[in-house]
Amino acid sequence: MRTIARHGFARTTMAHVAKAAGLSQGIVNFYFKTKEALLYETLEHLADEYGSLLQRALDKAGPDPVAALDAMIETDLGPDACTPTKSAVWLAFWAESRGRPKYRQLCRELAETYHRQVTGLCGRLAKRGGTEGLDVETIARSFNALVDGLWVDLATDPQSFDRERAKHACRAYFAGFFPAEFGPLLARARDGHRRAG
Repeated sequence: MRTIARHGFARTTMAHVAKAAGLSQGIVNFYFKTKEALLYETLEHLADEYGSLLQRALDKAGPDPVAALDAMIETDLGPDACTPTKSAVWLAFWAESRGRPKYRQLCRELAETYHRQVTGLCGRLAKRGGTEGLDVETIARSFNALVDGLWVDLATDPQSFDRERAKHACRAYFAGFFPAEFGPLLARARDGHRRAG
């Protein structure tokens, strides 16, 4: 991941990876016969790691949809999943997925699972708040695009990326559709910033 983030996808070589890992190139070639095999394994690792982080956060949040959505925000923009290196690598794989069916399939499966989770949670919130007429599919799809855009910000300008402001933007987005549920979260965050300042 470090070599992809440093050199870019196309210019990453097995020699770069071996050097970064402190291994001989022969050892790297023993485990990964081709650069393509190594790259796909990297994508699978990223996807599995992210899926595990998200599932643990959702399990900890419990059944409340507000807590679950907030746990997704904390995970998506937290220090374990959202780092300059990982966001740069995700962007590299997303760009490559257009011409690589295996990448596209894996990324699509991850995105579809995420979309189903957010859609389901928004649907439960809409039902609870008596706003079943909301287009929860579009709300979920747009939230995913918002998070992806924030990850692009981190990848392209990590020095100016503000994790807390990014989380606030996500909560403000949901508060526009679910003010009774997400309004208190925004108020608590504002109070916390005032006390910290």
